[in-house]
Amino acid sequence: MSFKDIDINTFKEKMICKKSILIDIRDPDSFSYSNIPGSKNFTSDDLMSLIDNEDKEKELLIYCYKGNSSRKVAHFLSESGFSNVYSLIGGFNAWENDK
Repeated sequence: MSFKDIDINTFKEKMICKKSILIDIRDPDSFSYSNIPGSKNFTSDDLMSLIDNEDKEKELLIYCYKGNSSRKVAHFLSESGFSNVYSLIGGFNAWENDK
């Protein structure tokens, strides 16, 4: 299993079209200051709970600051059995720059 890197336009399409889980892995202060609407700030514990309790077919959209850390988390989640895992290229910066 593997994840896919997606650009901001594909990310937005997936946000609109599907019942995805939006995962923000930035620090809580950054998340509180600004985030992508509908996203949840995930800690390591939240990720482990997701693995234990969520349908592995659920679509996961993951972002961080610049798109590097989200790739690591996306890889981890895909290796944990999720089949629809996506990492936002450019991370939250891409979202901010696309406004």
